[in-house]
Amino acid sequence: MPNPLKVLLYEPYLKLRDWVAPAQEPAIPEGEFVRGINLGGEAVEIGGDRWLSYPEALAAGLTTPGTTVATTYLIPAPYPSRGTRTMLNSVIFRSHRLEIEQTLPNGTYDLYLWIMENYQTHWHTLALRVAEQPVATGIGYLPVRGWARYGPYSTTVTNGSLNLSLTANPNIDAHLMGMSLYRYP
Repeated sequence: MPNPLKVLLYEPYLKLRDWVAPAQEPAIPEGEFVRGINLGGEAVEIGGDRWLSYPEALAAGLTTPGTTVATTYLIPAPYPSRGTRTMLNSVIFRSHRLEIEQTLPNGTYDLYLWIMENYQTHWHTLALRVAEQPVATGIGYLPVRGWARYGPYSTTVTNGSLNLSLTANPNIDAHLMGMSLYRYP
């Protein structure tokens, strides 16, 4: 249960922080924005693009079997924009292995994953598989409140569905805050 005083002061502090020190964002990827999903949270705007809320994404062909949804009230470092902060504080997780499937038209996509360490420094280290192929290891190994956008991971969808999994060490949850997809003409 979050500290009620911390929750009460969270938004006013962030508004003041935005006024004093505007946030920096990662460069916007080239290519056509296809979809962004705030996993576990509400619809947000990031980089000028509207990201789907978790319920909207589930209704649009996202499946995340056995996941749990949570919200945190951390101030990410480095300090991001409001939409990115909201997304980084929404999370889906599952013990050891998180599996995600997203229906998509066939084609080639660049996949980006957004992760913030919301427990303790260097707690998570994840291995990513896309279409059952190993793609990356060691992602999510961050200081507490640290965050990163990982990718691009180029993938080709041939059966109308993108499948990915994140695996952590046993007894540790695999988690993910956001996912975005871009396509090139």
